[in-house]
Formats: sequence, C-alpha cells, structure tokens
Amino acid sequence: MSTSSPIGEPSSGPLLLTGAGGWFGTTALHVFEQIHGPEALRQRVVPFASHCRSIEFGSPHGPVEARDLRGLLDVPNPSGLLHLAFLTRDRAAEVGQAAYVAANRAITAHVAALLRANPILPVITTSSGAAAALDGAEPDLEGNPYATLKQAEEALVRQEAGTRMAVVFRVYAASGRFIRDAERFALGDFLLQAMAKKRLIIQSPCPVERSYVSVSTMMELAWSMLIAPDPPGFQIMDACTDQLSLLELATLISRREGLPIPRDRINPGLTTSRYCGDGKAFRAKLKERDITPLTLDEQIRDTREGLAKSYQRAASSYQTKSCGPATGLGKDAKICRN
Repeated sequence: MSTSSPIGEPSSGPLLLTGAGGWFGTTALHVFEQIHGPEALRQRVVPFASHCRSIEFGSPHGPVEARDLRGLLDVPNPSGLLHLAFLTRDRAAEVGQAAYVAANRAITAHVAALLRANPILPVITTSSGAAAALDGAEPDLEGNPYATLKQAEEALVRQEAGTRMAVVFRVYAASGRFIRDAERFALGDFLLQAMAKKRLIIQSPCPVERSYVSVSTMMELAWSMLIAPDPPGFQIMDACTDQLSLLELATLISRREGLPIPRDRINPGLTTSRYCGDGKAFRAKLKERDITPLTLDEQIRDTREGLAKSYQRAASSYQTKSCGPATGLGKDAKICRN
C-alpha cells in the first residue's frame, strides 16, 4: 500500500459520483462546491442515484440533477469515479436479504462495467470497518451480507488497479452535517439527546472505543486524489483521524452543551468493545495533499449544525420512543460480553 506517491497532472474531464443522494454523496457535492465553486460543480461533476432526481445539499445555488445509475457508461471520456453507492446494512431488514444482496450486486456490476470499459479511469470508493472483520476469513453472505458485499467491492477495485489509481477508504465511525438516521450512531444519538437538554447516559457496562473521521475531510481528500491522481496501484486505508471512548465523546458533548457530566456504569474490568482502525496511512495522505482534517471539536460542531436543521422533527420522534435514555451505542453497537 502506497502512502507517499508522486501526484499526477490535474485532469479536466467529467468526474462521476455514485450514491449522490446519500450522506457521503451529498457531502461530496457540498465539499466540491465549497472548494471549486458552484459553476465547476455543475459543469464537471456528474452525479448518479438510484433514479433520476434532484439532489438538495444545502447549496444557495440550488440542487443538482442526478442521473439514473444505469446510465453510468453513457458519460464520454470520464476522468475519475467516486463510488459511494451502496445500500446500508439497515436496509437488509427493510427489503429482505435476497433483495438486499441483489440490489448491491447490481450496483457493483454497473461499476465493474464502467471500470472495464475505461481501464485507466481513477477510482475511489468507501468501504467499512465491518469488512476488516472478514479479512482472511471465508465470505459469510448469509450471516453478514453487508461486510461480505463490501469485501467483494474491495476485491473488484483491487483487481482493476493494474492500470489506474484505485483507492478504498475503510470507514469505522463518521461525523458530518449530512448524517442520516442520526439516532443509529453514538455521535448523532448523543447530540440529539444533548440538544434536547437531556443528561447523557452510557448504558454499556464495558468500555467502548471508536475511530472517527469527518466525511467532509474524507471527501476533500477523495476529490484531490481524483483530480490529480497518484500513479497506478491499489491503496486501502482506514479513514480515521481520531480515536476515543464513548465516555470521552459524551463528556466532550456534555461540556459543549452545558450539561452535567454523563452517567455511566462502565466496568473497566470488562473487555473493551473496539471498532477502530489504524489511521496512520490516511493521515499521511492528508498531509501529502496539504489537507488539514477537522478536529474532533469541529466534527462535533459540524454534525450538530446539520442536526439542528431537523431538530424539531428528531426531538418529536424521540419523545414518542420507548427505548429510554441515550446509550451512545446506536442500533449497530456490538454487545458487550463478559
């Protein structure tokens, strides 16, 4: 894996963006507009979604129009692909496992066709720390379809890296103003509770640690690498800039919001639940590209600003739930075992 490479000449062709309507995709649109301006975004970036639609991302210049993903091959002479389309793991329960697997495989097939038709097209995609758990193990499509399908996409990108820059960012925990279903994640869960002026409570009896990245920081790096690519080759790196415990995170948020210190019942003698990566290569790549990552405090503020816009709806939803106070673990939390 390369962490320091000569940077190529800037490209000028169309930049393809899949998953434009999701959390990462809307962030990618926002970041590109902030850096390169609204005209450049609308002239150069070609967004794709599951169907043709307008994508709002908080721009004073209005939405952008996304094309149907099935038309991914229709753009002539693309110069880069930022692939962010994927059904999140919670959708499996919603649509059923068979449909979930089929939908994600269809997305991967569109990307594979594009890469094989454009053998030097630079590509960057995001994967998940969940895929790391399967490194060296047999695929487990039945028991863990999300991680297994993510690994399949990683394998595709690796396979197609011989004549192009091909990069995978593995994400563990993320922050950002376009967060979706915030209550599913520790950071969003804590912020929603804090904005409602509720004391934060850590329900887990075991210590919990997470590695965080700002999605904005990650998208800034992705655009930089697509516009001026590294030499051909495969790179996979854990997209992490900050690692901390959930108790530390809850304490930071409580202090910012003027709340009492969080309550917890953590037993330090129990095994720590860690969902963390090694961000050394990612941080080195940021430095190489002269990108300053958001600090943890800035990540919290950025996420809070996004949540504030929909606070009334979220707060109303919280009032009707019967799940009790914030656990800070979200729906995807690992169970602490003795």
